[in-house]
Amino acid sequence: MEEILKQILQGQEEIKKTLQQHTETLQQHTEILQQHTETLQQHTEILQQHSKQLDYLEQRMIKIENRLDNELLPKINVLFDAFELRGDEIAKLQKHLDERLDIIALDVNYLLGKTARQETAIMELRRAK
Repeated sequence: MEEILKQILQGQEEIKKTLQQHTETLQQHTEILQQHTETLQQHTEILQQHSKQLDYLEQRMIKIENRLDNELLPKINVLFDAFELRGDEIAKLQKHLDERLDIIALDVNYLLGKTARQETAIMELRRAK
């Protein structure tokens, strides 16, 4: 019976050592988990900061899009319309000037021909004298 008690005590000692080893291992794992938790918290804070920055950038982008839609595009359209109108006016003016140049060229040719005929007539009158 004494021997059985010794064996039981010895078994309890082994169990106690094993439990101590498991407790130490659990404490080590707990410390590692705490470190990982702290790292995760730091990363969460960084993600929150980035999220705030993204929100800010999104708000700025929306403001820029609104300004583009409400202010700049109408001005660009007006400028484009004015450019087209000016181009049409220039084309009309060029056509008008071309027509006037054609008329002037005809008039100059007529006057040159008439002058040449008159000079010929004057020369013939001088010869006849």
